[in-house]
Amino acid sequence: MQVRLTDGEQARLRYTTTHNVEAWTCWVQGLSYYRQAITKENMAAVQLWWEKALALDPPSAVLNAMLGFIHFVKARFGWSDNREAEFIKSQAYADRALELDPTSAYAHLVLGFLCWPEERFDEAVSHARKAVQLAPGAADILNNASFILAPSGFPEEALILAQKSIALNPNHPAVYLGILGNACRLSGHIDEAIAAFEAYNARVPGFGLVDLVIAYREKGQAEKAEDAAKRLMSARRDFTIAAWLKTQFRRDAAQLAADVAALRMAGLPGG
Repeated sequence: MQVRLTDGEQARLRYTTTHNVEAWTCWVQGLSYYRQAITKENMAAVQLWWEKALALDPPSAVLNAMLGFIHFVKARFGWSDNREAEFIKSQAYADRALELDPTSAYAHLVLGFLCWPEERFDEAVSHARKAVQLAPGAADILNNASFILAPSGFPEEALILAQKSIALNPNHPAVYLGILGNACRLSGHIDEAIAAFEAYNARVPGFGLVDLVIAYREKGQAEKAEDAAKRLMSARRDFTIAAWLKTQFRRDAAQLAADVAALRMAGLPGG
């Protein structure tokens, strides 16, 4: 019931392979945090509950894959003392998931994300498309595939997937709006990107603001960019461009450099 209320019909496309009620309960507890803001504290809670679930249901490909995703997120945002170790754990979980279920769309997503740090963008795209092929009706799969495709050189394709994911899951978590905005901006639809990022920030204050600064600069609206920068620093006082840059994986280096310049022109600290 909890999962259906959270995910609607998408629930049936997720963790449905267990008869272990305790494992299922732990999955749902973790999912409740997973659907909230992407913060270090929330992801730690997700990891705790899903590790408990996996201990009760070791053959679950979904649990292995999703724990692989959590470790990737921790590595990306530097929420660990050893970033490389988090990438290694992520890889191990994803590999195990694919071993358990060669048709695991979630495993392919994680493997796609793991291509980013080594700039293997073509492989990342291949994994993302494979995930969509395996689960074309799963909103989360399409949304995450969009997130992989947009900075990997296929923003228009990413935009289609982001829009479809929202149509599939009207009760989508706020992060869907951030991924939609990302695809819009990278495909040149700046007005739509701004609307998506503003909506993201409205639902989860403090989120989407970095992208808003860049989008407003691209739109030529310097004052609005500076206002977004002030809102960002009010919500995230420790923000620096250098720290943000470590979270970015982009095929187009010139575009990334332009984004950094936009943040600097809006007055954000370099770090």
